[in-house]
Amino acid sequence: MMDFISLTFFSRSENIKIARSVIQNFLAQKGIKEQDIFDTELAVNEAIANVIEHTYKFQRDKTIIMTLKWLEPNILEVYLRDFGEKVDPAKVKPRKLEEIRPGGLGVYIIKKIFNKMEFKDVENGNLLYLLKKYEI
Repeated sequence: MMDFISLTFFSRSENIKIARSVIQNFLAQKGIKEQDIFDTELAVNEAIANVIEHTYKFQRDKTIIMTLKWLEPNILEVYLRDFGEKVDPAKVKPRKLEEIRPGGLGVYIIKKIFNKMEFKDVENGNLLYLLKKYEI
């Protein structure tokens, strides 16, 4: 059975907590292990933070739409939609781990936690697609 939930919110850092809470509750209902839920929250947190910082340049009144789609028995799809400047997927890559400096690890974390990360082509803005298969 397929299940989904969608949340639309302004590009404010404090709204990431709400998005994380939705993810946490959604996955808990599916019986996903706590550590897997935390990892998923962390990765989506990074993706939303990247939209706020890089796409919207910390403007607090821009729209982000997060959709979670559950495909039985164990697959989560996350769609993150923004309406900012187009992102060049070729430029979205993690920094080298040996570079000791703050920041730049969001994409590394996302790719480590999710099985798939790709940008879908949309008319305006960006649509980040993430897919995760859970061990059940």
